[in-house]
Amino acid sequence: MALRHRLGWDAHFNARSPLFWPLGAAAARFDGFVDWPRLADLDALYADATRHQNLRQLRFCDNVRKQDKRAAGRVVLAALYDARITLANEVPTRERDWHDLFNALCFVSFPRSKLALHARQYRALAARLPPNAERLPPTRTAEQDTLTLFDEGGVVVVAEPSAASRLAATHGEARVGLCTELVSERRARLVPFGHALFEHLVEGLRCPGGCTQVVALPELWGNSQGWFAALDRTLAALIADPEHFRTPKECSQIRLEALAL
Repeated sequence: MALRHRLGWDAHFNARSPLFWPLGAAAARFDGFVDWPRLADLDALYADATRHQNLRQLRFCDNVRKQDKRAAGRVVLAALYDARITLANEVPTRERDWHDLFNALCFVSFPRSKLALHARQYRALAARLPPNAERLPPTRTAEQDTLTLFDEGGVVVVAEPSAASRLAATHGEARVGLCTELVSERRARLVPFGHALFEHLVEGLRCPGGCTQVVALPELWGNSQGWFAALDRTLAALIADPEHFRTPKECSQIRLEALAL
């Protein structure tokens, strides 16, 4: 069920929680806005943020319409959400909607990772959809579930290389405990990634569970464009690797309240 929003536009939403920090640079673009950003504003923000990153440009477009998803009783794969992003460089986006605004800000902040995620989602669905299919598969695969969990509620655990190795060798509740310990020792840092997390934060609600992924970086505390680019490249490579994001069983639950700021 979609989250029912009580909060209207707030140009300083990122001041509502310190956990908005990964979106800070992108959010600053709208500090002076008295109303919601339009799709053209999101286009301009993405273009400016990725201008020197050798990335294909995206446009934030009208949301996928139900009537576009089918033609002559058949599923139109190219019209579906992940295909629009992967094939047409278009991100279906609802205006005046926190969920979709945060999705756009995540594209700006983690462009390679978001593109890799939706490309993998597209490939996973295309592989299951026979020619002239009349309906979509009734359920998602474990891989699709895992990617969705990360996209909506994901948290990146950025750790020193030695600490990342320890985390990779630890599972279940022990991994959660170790992560909390490493965060308190400032040998690991939690980076919120999922746009549904930010959607809950803006309403002052408890964040939903999602999926955590460990990224090893030698520098943990940078907030510069170069630091985010390094994190984004490493995370995108993990997302593209078929040995990762295979099953929700990989998903440790790390409480965002453990974040060291």
